[in-house]
Amino acid sequence: MMRNSRPFVHDMKNYLGIVIGYSNLLLEELPPEDPLRTDVDEIRKAGEAAIALVEKWSATPPGDDVK
Repeated sequence: MMRNSRPFVHDMKNYLGIVIGYSNLLLEELPPEDPLRTDVDEIRKAGEAAIALVEKWSATPPGDDVK
């Protein structure tokens, strides 16, 4: 990975952490029967998957494919 992409990776993880954090807060506040829980949980899962992808991408040497 190129050195100048480290700030990008750091910023992306910070932004995604905010999305996940607010999703978790909403899940704590929403009653179990609230239909919005499903949507908020999907947002949280997508944020976690995106962090995993960014981490995998940042650990991949240049020229390799991220799968």
